[in-house]
This record gives sequence, C-alpha cells and structure tokens, in this order.
Amino acid sequence: MLKSVETRLKDYFKKNKRYAINLVSKLIEIPTVNPPGKNYEEMVCFLEKECRKLRLSTKKYVTPKNVLNKFGVRYGSKRVSLVADLDTGAEKTFHINSHYDVVPATDKWKTDPFVAVIKGAKIYGRGSEDMKGNIASVLFAIRALKKCGIKPKINIQLSFTPDEEIGGRTGLGYLVGMGFVKADYAMSEGCSGNYVSMGNKGVLWAEVEILGKSAHGSMPHKGVNSFERMNMLVNEFGKLKKKISKRKTRHSMRDAVSKSATFVMGGFLEGGVKINVVPGAVKFSIDRRLIPEESIGAAKKEIEAVIKKFDAGYKDSKVNIRFISQEGPAISGKDDVFFKVVSDAVKITTGKYANFSVMPGATDMRYFMWKGIPTLGYSASGGGKWHSDDEFVCISSLVKTANVYALVMKDLT
Repeated sequence: MLKSVETRLKDYFKKNKRYAINLVSKLIEIPTVNPPGKNYEEMVCFLEKECRKLRLSTKKYVTPKNVLNKFGVRYGSKRVSLVADLDTGAEKTFHINSHYDVVPATDKWKTDPFVAVIKGAKIYGRGSEDMKGNIASVLFAIRALKKCGIKPKINIQLSFTPDEEIGGRTGLGYLVGMGFVKADYAMSEGCSGNYVSMGNKGVLWAEVEILGKSAHGSMPHKGVNSFERMNMLVNEFGKLKKKISKRKTRHSMRDAVSKSATFVMGGFLEGGVKINVVPGAVKFSIDRRLIPEESIGAAKKEIEAVIKKFDAGYKDSKVNIRFISQEGPAISGKDDVFFKVVSDAVKITTGKYANFSVMPGATDMRYFMWKGIPTLGYSASGGGKWHSDDEFVCISSLVKTANVYALVMKDLT
C-alpha cells in the first residue's frame, strides 16, 4: 500500500532530524548578538550557502546608512538581509520570515551560550529558541519537500533579516517598506504546539525625566529633590496602571493573564551624582503594552494627562517625557483558506486543534499585518525561555515545526 504524503513527510522528518540538529547548532555558533549587531555578514553568507544547497535563488539587500541613522542604528555589522525564492510559477507567494539576530547573553549561563550543547532532547545555546531553531525547521521543511518529490502549488519566499531584537525597522521593516519581498500569505515566529499567533500587542516606550534643583545634602531646603518627586509621580502613574490593567482584549491569548493591557515602570532608572547631593534630575522608563482594542494616540494622551496634572501641582519641578518607540497593535488579515491550511497542518502534526491567539510581545509579523496581509506566527519551542539564561530548543519541536511548515507549503494555493 502506498503511503500518504503526510506519512511520507513524517517518516522523512523522523529519520533525518540530524539535519535540523546540525543546522541549528551551526547557527548558534555564529554569535549574531544585537546590540550592537555582530557577525551579520558571516551569518548571511552561511544561510545563502544553505539555501543554494536547496536550489533556492537568493538575493542580498543591505539597509542604507540613512535608514540606519533614522532609527538610531550606528554600530555593528552592515545590516544585511537575505531573500531566497522557490519559484513554482504560481500566481501567489507564501512568505516565511526569520530573524537571525539574538540578544546578548549574561555570565550566568551553565554552558557557553555560543557553543551548541545537546543534552538529552534539548539543544542549548543563545538563539536556539529565538529564533535560530525556527530557521532550521523552515529549511528542514523545504529539504523534506524536495527529497520526497513534493512540489508546492504556491511560490515560496524566505527572508532572513537582522535587527528584530531592536524593533526590526532596519531589517524586515525596510524590506517590506521598499517592496523587496512578496507575500500573499506570510508566517514568522510566534506561538508553538497547537497555538498559532495571529497578532501581537502594541508597544509604547517612554523615558520620563523629572527636573528638580540640586543642593548640598546638608541643606536640602535649598533644593528640590527630583527623586522624591519621581516617587510621587510614580504613585500617580500607579493609579493609571490600575485602570489600564482592567482592560482585557476580546481576542484569545495563550495565557489568560496576558489578555490585559500592561504598564511597567522602572525598567530603566538613572539619577543622582553623589550621596551628599540632593538629586536635581532623575529618569525612568515606561513600557506600555496595548491590547488590539487600544490605540497609540489614546495611550500617549493618558500618560501626558497625568504629567500635565502633576506639573500643575508642583511649580518648582518639571516633568519631561520622550516617547522612544511607538508600535501599534497588529492583527492578521483574515483569510479562511490560509487559516484552515495552517489549522489542518497543526492538527495533523500535534493531534490537537489549532488555537489562534494574540502574542503579548511584538514580532516582525506586524510589518505584513499592517499591510493587511494574512500573517500567522509559529515557532519551534524550548518552553518559552526566550532571552533567558540557558535558553534551549527541544529537538522534537524542531521536527514538529518543520512538519507544520512543510504541510502548509504543500497545501497552500
């Protein structure tokens, strides 16, 4: 009896998982740390060779300096993106994006973060889960289709981009803005298992500065203590935080607690010069995450209203605010065929029905979503240790994720 296509793919992935293990290991060992952005050209050169082994056509794009300057990127490697195409002659294109940069590693790792270490069913290394494991799964999927003699009915385009970890404007954001990539449907990093992400919360980052008046520590009456004023302002923001936390999205999320809008203060703190000086200036950060039902404009006005009222009550100090990043929420354009193909692929692979949900964090998926392109996120997983010490990816997840991507490539039209 002839095996079904699904069974042939499953058998192939099971017998050839060493390909994915070796590939993710090599990717981990190119330390593409961002900031500042190291070894980008080496990474793209490696990925281009892997794509050409799969007989994909490739093209490199370098983000120009004026774009880098616009978004404050002034250090590190050239910002190089790689686009790889499998042209089947179809009218439509399925685009899969992966970012290759990783966050820095601390000195608290039990192993060298940039040497892949295999322990049992896990591969340890910085970027293993976020998101070099997914790069390996996607290439594994294409390899499986070719080895099994399965031709997709849609064009497949891959992009490998830098700078997702600092917002993506100089990576995928640049490619999409310039029209260098094609996408009738798109996928990138996201949830895992039987969860598929269909959007993400918005992000509003701000730096708040409180200006008082410095004075000698023995004569505090001659100054205005900006640190104490900051504490008072934080209390006022605490009232806003309580109000914001009651807002919940109607969209599904993997964790119920993530359905709420959030407001985090103090991720960044700066102020004071010496123990015996009344601090004349202090700064702190605000990290505001917006649910899809909120807007950046309204969120900014809420914050500014608190500051305006506070300033009116204290004439001898001044509060300044600078919004350093503002990215609206993103939700995928709905396409029943695309959602069903992905849902079926997840069901076949995991045995569970797909749950489409919104991610609490932002990913580069939003650049496609903002254009109304149906876009979903799905990733190889290591239990959600992104950016953590001793990050890892599960080998079984690499294989299952490759299977999901292969089925989507096979069935999408």
